[in-house]
Amino acid sequence: MQDDATLVEHSLRGDTRAFDTLVERYRDRVFSLAFRILGEASAAEDAMQESFLRAYTRLPLYDPAQPFSTWLLCLTARVCLNARRNRATEQRHLEQAAKAMPPAPSIEERLYEREQRRTLQRLLMRLPAPQRAAMLLHYYEELPVAEVARALEVPEGTVKTWLYRGRESLRRWLEEELG
Repeated sequence: MQDDATLVEHSLRGDTRAFDTLVERYRDRVFSLAFRILGEASAAEDAMQESFLRAYTRLPLYDPAQPFSTWLLCLTARVCLNARRNRATEQRHLEQAAKAMPPAPSIEERLYEREQRRTLQRLLMRLPAPQRAAMLLHYYEELPVAEVARALEVPEGTVKTWLYRGRESLRRWLEEELG
């Protein structure tokens, strides 16, 4: 199995199969991040396609000293945030996410855990898009604050503030829901 740097090098030389391998390797992670930021499968699919298209066209700008996955996820986060700039679209997505919430869970533990994940996803959707993106990149994708700051093109202090405010909002909303 070839490493990412080798695949990028082959892609830059015109080997489209090498880039196809990168797409297959990161498709699920890119889609997952896009879905968590955008909250809608069709929008996440569009963002995923746009992310890979941009990655392909900007491949000469990739710094092989950095992990390809980080570069790609940062690019994906920017694509998603750009898609969210239209507030009317954001409101529509939030309404659709609220409608898509499942009914109350049964007593079975598996369903209870699934409901907890969905509750967290729903509450994440209430956060402003930049805060949500910072939280997802840091906590779900486990990127360091410096990488998140670079991805979102903001100072590290801003990311730390967003993470703190996001945690506090989630804590408060969970307390309200749980009583």
